[in-house]
Parts: sequence; C-alpha cells; structure tokens
Amino acid sequence: MRLSKNIISFLFLNGLLGFSFAQNTPQEFKDCKECPDMVIVPAGEVYIGSYKEEIGRKKGERDRVLASIKEPFAMAKTEVTLAQYRIFMEETKYKSKLGYYKGEPLVGCNYFDGKSYGYVAEHNWKNPGYPQRETDPVVCVSWSDAEAYAKWLTKKTGREYRVPSAVEFEYASRAGSSTPWYWGTDPADACDYANIGDRAFAAKFPTRASFPCDDGYVFTTRVGRFKPNKFGLYDMVGNAWEWTSDCFQNNLVNAPVDGTSWTENKDNACSWRTPKGGSWISGIAWSRAAVRSRDGADYKSFMLGFRVASAVRKQVSY
Repeated sequence: MRLSKNIISFLFLNGLLGFSFAQNTPQEFKDCKECPDMVIVPAGEVYIGSYKEEIGRKKGERDRVLASIKEPFAMAKTEVTLAQYRIFMEETKYKSKLGYYKGEPLVGCNYFDGKSYGYVAEHNWKNPGYPQRETDPVVCVSWSDAEAYAKWLTKKTGREYRVPSAVEFEYASRAGSSTPWYWGTDPADACDYANIGDRAFAAKFPTRASFPCDDGYVFTTRVGRFKPNKFGLYDMVGNAWEWTSDCFQNNLVNAPVDGTSWTENKDNACSWRTPKGGSWISGIAWSRAAVRSRDGADYKSFMLGFRVASAVRKQVSY
C-alpha cells in the first residue's frame, strides 16, 4: 500500500510513524501559519564546552564533556521574529514584567550608545533603539516573555513548546562539530554564517572587538539570511543572543548533559538565566558555541531575543 505525502506527513508529525535520521535533508514542520518553522534535531552525542586553550575562552565555561541526547527534539529554524512576536502580543494582550536592580524597577530596555550601557525608558520590543524589519529577530524581550510565548504556542497548537535548555541549544548549534563555531575554527569565515561584530559594526562602534570580515550589517538583520549549520538551523551564532531555560550556575561540573534544564540552583537564585549564541554586537570570544551569559529572568536587552524548542510528537485528540 502506498501512502500519500500528506498522510505520511500527518503520521510522522503526530508521532505515529517511525523515522530514520540517516537522511541529509533536515525534516521540518510548522504547526500554524504564524508559528515558527521547526527543524527536527536528531538524537546523538557531541562534545560540548571548551578546551582550556580554546580561542576566547571565558572564566566559568564548561570543560569539554560528552553530551548525549537520547530522543529527537525540534528547534525553531530561526529566532522568533518581530512579526511572530507581534501576533502573540496582539492575541494575548500580554503584559511583560518589570526587571529590578537594587530594588529599583528597570523601565524600558538596556541599550549601548557606543560608550556605556543603560536602560532607556522609551525602548522596548517595538523600538530597541535601532530600525528593524518585521523579519528581524525580536529583541528587548525577557526570559519570562519568551516563556509566555512558548506557553501560548503550546495552547494554540497542542504541541509542547518551551525555551530550550543550554545543552539543547549548544548541541543544536554545534550540529556534530567540535570547533568553536559550527563552521570551524577560522574567525574570518564568520560572515558567511552569522551576523556578528564585524568590520561594519566596528566602523560604528570602534572601541569594540570585531571579527576580521564584513557581514554587511551593523544591527540585526533578517533571520535566515546567512548559511545554516548542518542541522538546517540558522543564526545559532549571532543576530541576537538567545535565552535558554537553565538557571545560571557558577560551577558547571555537575550540570546535566542529557538536554534537560538545570533548575536546581545553589549558586544563584533562579531569577538568573543563561543566554547563549552571541549577537550582532559579539566579537570572537562572546560568540562561540561554549560561551554563556548571565542575565536576570526579567532583564531586557537590545541584543537579546530567543527561539523555541518543542516535542517532536504532537498530542493527538481522537
């Protein structure tokens, strides 16, 4: 019996048909018109973290360790765009929480004027302080905002969506590679794959470190503009830093390696989360697969956005 392409797609996406990841073409799905395009990330193993002698290695980075993902999961092909986030905000009338610093509310969004960082009250996801297209990654959104967006998608589609864990993000970013970036070891190749702190950026912000290439953009640009990694994922380096669900930990010796989020926190309150991936402002050290940042769950920044992960199997109603 031959099954039509539509029937095969239905059975696969609802977890009713087995699938081999030996194929080279990334498998994708999209649950609704306004939903992100999702790429199925195969199970497997890869070394995460960094060598002690790795270029740009930061204090507190995880030493090299083997991560093992036992089951496939799905990752958004790109960062959530301004247009996609706008639909969520219009449908839900969601109100973002204020972040606080030393007891004082942080109104607006953090910004860099070329000399120093600081919150600007007039800045938000609709106006991060520079012009954006609807197809650019949404920024000036907190981890709490990203979590709310994922819950909205879950309710809307019947599939479990979430903010990815730090291990899921690095595993998906590396796509089987063991080098500082998924394209290899040469910083000069970055501009084929990522919107990062390049020569165009350095021309506007000359005090910042930069890659020795020109990607053509100072700020964010359209998602998916550059080459993908081997899993078919775009902008896993650069464009916008991306939230992960892990609480920030000072010591990663006992951190999970199976893709689960580390939310049992001893070093810091779980009000701190762990962005990864670097952004359009990031130089060599701050864009590598192993690097991580530390930001409050309600912090908002002009260079920080997110993408979602999800289950492969969709809940089916009979």
